[in-house]
Amino acid sequence: MPGRNLTSSRALTSSSASTVRSGQPRLVAALALLVAVTLIGTTANADHGDAAAAQAAREIQAARDAANAAAQALFDAESEIDTLTIDIAQAEDDLAAKETLLGEMQESLEYEAVRRFVGSGAEDFPLMIDISGANDELYVEVLASVSTETVVVDLDDLDLAIKETNEARDALAAQKASAEAAKTNYVALEEAAEARIVELQEIEAQRLVDEAVEHELERQRRERAAREAAEAAAAAEAAERQAAAAASSSSGSSSSSGSGSSSGSSGGGSSTGASPAPSQPVARNNMVCPMRGSYAFADTWGAARSGGRSHQGVDMISPTGTPIIAVESGSVRFSQNRLGGNAAWVTGNSGTKYYYAHMSSYEGSSRSVSQGEVIGYNGQTGNAGTPHLHFEVHPGGGRAVNPYPYVAAVC
Repeated sequence: MPGRNLTSSRALTSSSASTVRSGQPRLVAALALLVAVTLIGTTANADHGDAAAAQAAREIQAARDAANAAAQALFDAESEIDTLTIDIAQAEDDLAAKETLLGEMQESLEYEAVRRFVGSGAEDFPLMIDISGANDELYVEVLASVSTETVVVDLDDLDLAIKETNEARDALAAQKASAEAAKTNYVALEEAAEARIVELQEIEAQRLVDEAVEHELERQRRERAAREAAEAAAAAEAAERQAAAAASSSSGSSSSSGSGSSSGSSGGGSSTGASPAPSQPVARNNMVCPMRGSYAFADTWGAARSGGRSHQGVDMISPTGTPIIAVESGSVRFSQNRLGGNAAWVTGNSGTKYYYAHMSSYEGSSRSVSQGEVIGYNGQTGNAGTPHLHFEVHPGGGRAVNPYPYVAAVC
């Protein structure tokens, strides 16, 4: 029995081996088909994943663009209000000067009128009119009836002074009405900008879910930055050629030698003055975005500000409490001032200094910091409306330069 069992086992083994050998081609084919299906499925999933990441990145960027546009509109409105405030102050000074001059002219004529009427014994004295009624035609007629060539004030000059004073009053009233309308518009734009930030937060929370989306977002940003840089360079080159052609044309009436010399120097000069975009600073020192979270920012360099100031930073809107970080390793020094509120200076190891303003609070105290370390939180202290970060860049610790290209390159 054991022998038969062994024989039977061998026979079974041989039979099984034969069966496997006979079915091997079918098995290999099945395995190959399975691998192919798996690879196809993996490729399809990968393509679908890349497409989904690209779509998510586009939606995030669209939300960021919308938020930045809302921020730009808001800060433009703020600049308009500040410009109107400056213009109104100047208009009030001009009106006061005109009213003073008109008052002096009126006083001179009234003095003469009083002298004449008193001397003549007349009972009625219609010249006692308030200056606010100086545009009354009757006033001029009465003055004409009592004035002679001995009066130092010319009636034509008086008429012009009255006209200019009234025009100044009307212009001032219009400016004040425009300022009130601008303030109302600012409130609406502020609400719109804040709503865009909330929408951006929601979209980033939903879409910015993995590294694939982050990488795709960064790729799209670099691609757009390269495209915009190329467009700016092309525009600058075209402007330079146009300026050189204009200089060459204008010098055509000169002698040939003079024309050649003039054309060369003008071309160099126009290249410097006609291409401000390429001269804008680009991100240096490997700085990072000064704010962490959802935000919007706008290019407000040089915009008018209250008190006759011009804006020297970039403003970044974000909810109160958004972390603010050191853009470069170095040191941070905290301070307070009337305009900036809770402010900070970060001195980078590269020598560039960065100014932060309007923070709600600080993180820690003045100290050495590493790049990306939290130094404070967004707020609206000092001279600020909506919660935002005012950020400046001072290369080499010198004068401020437009920080918008710096921020746009890394945020």
